[in-house]
This record gives sequence, structure tokens and C-alpha cells, in this order.
Amino acid sequence: MNRSRKMGLTATALLACTAVQAGDGPGKLVLTAYSNVQGGPQLLSGAYMAALEDLGPRGNPVSRDPTTISNNLCVAYTVTHQWETARAACDKAVKTAVQERLNAPSYMVWSRKSQDEYIAVALSNRAILHWLSAEPAAAHSDMQRAAALSPRAEFVTRNLTALRLAEPAVAQVEIRRQP
Repeated sequence: MNRSRKMGLTATALLACTAVQAGDGPGKLVLTAYSNVQGGPQLLSGAYMAALEDLGPRGNPVSRDPTTISNNLCVAYTVTHQWETARAACDKAVKTAVQERLNAPSYMVWSRKSQDEYIAVALSNRAILHWLSAEPAAAHSDMQRAAALSPRAEFVTRNLTALRLAEPAVAQVEIRRQP
């Protein structure tokens, strides 16, 4: 797929974001997954193991975009408490999102905002993993980086607030569609 077409699909995926969150209050953490790629529908329905199967090598190859696939794997492993595997998926999601932005040709400067949001999604999800793994300093660091890239994104503002208010022992996640 050529680069400009891929970036167009990237923008579309951001518009179709969904959230995994605990309730509606300001102190609730939000994990963000892409609903229009592999694993997304299963994550929304709470079928986390089915999402992992769909995201695996034998899954339905709807999209093989490494950024969105890694991100959805990060979410699925986090909500199933598979911490080490989640950490690897979240790290890969951040790395691939950053690489995609760095490798974008200069004529695609228009796509930088959406690329920054991809990085912010990955950083925000990794921050939640750090928080749930009782690593508050790493969680705050990732959320500050996400806020620098996408300060007005709802998932960023919600998670910044949640990290200021929440205690690691009471943080929980469940699935819900983001408005």
C-alpha cells in the first residue's frame, strides 16, 4: 500500500476509536483501541480472548498495520492482566507509531497531527499498563508525553485526571464505546 493511502486509512482509524474504560467519572482510566481493525469488535464486546485470537498470526487479516495491531494487542493483554506480554505489545505500539511518523515523507506534513495522535494513543495505553503494574512514575512520564503530542484528545485529558486522582490498587477497566 502506498504511503499516502496508508496515512488516509490512519486518519480514518483515529475517527473510529473506541475506549475501554472504567465508568464515566473523571477519575476513571481509558484504554483506547481501534474498532475498525482486527480485535476491535471483540474488545468492544468484552471477548478479550477472541480479540487476542483474531490479532494473532492465524487471525483474520483485515489490517496488518503494525501500529493499530500492536495497539489493540496492548489493550487486549492489559485487560486480561498478561502484564509482560502487554508490556511488549505496548512498547511495540509506541515504537511503530514513532517510526511511522519519522518515516513519513516531507510532503505529508499534513498527516503529522494524526501521526501524533497515534503516538499519544500508544503512550496513553502504555501509561495505563504502567499504572496497573504499580509503576506510577513511568505512567506519569508516558501521559506527559501523550499530552505534549495531543493535549486536547479526550483520552489524554481523562487519563491525566485519572492519574492525579486514582490509586493503583483501585484502578479497573471495562469496555465501553467512546462518544
